[in-house]
Amino acid sequence: MRWPWSRKPKVEPTIPEGAVRKRLCYSGKVQAVGFRFTIDGCADEAGVTGWVKNMDDGTVLCEVQGTPKQVAHFMDLVQQQIDSPKTWIEGGLASAEYVDPKPDTRFSILNL
Repeated sequence: MRWPWSRKPKVEPTIPEGAVRKRLCYSGKVQAVGFRFTIDGCADEAGVTGWVKNMDDGTVLCEVQGTPKQVAHFMDLVQQQIDSPKTWIEGGLASAEYVDPKPDTRFSILNL
């Protein structure tokens, strides 16, 4: 029997075969509106790994990694949230570039 408070086995970070990683920068009204948490939810739904953080210049920067299909799905989910009238988010994708994949195990919200 495994108790709920038992330690989970440590998962070593890996780079899955065929993984791509994109660095995405969002600008506009994307800070103080729950955008990082929205991105975290989209990452969970799309099954990608990586991170997101607020930048000093008012933008939000994130890196997402997964299959090309997962990354595209993530970007679609984020855009749907930006376009939704149910959020305070008023911004958009300012830049996107491919970067080298890195060993990851999950998606994280980082502090400055």
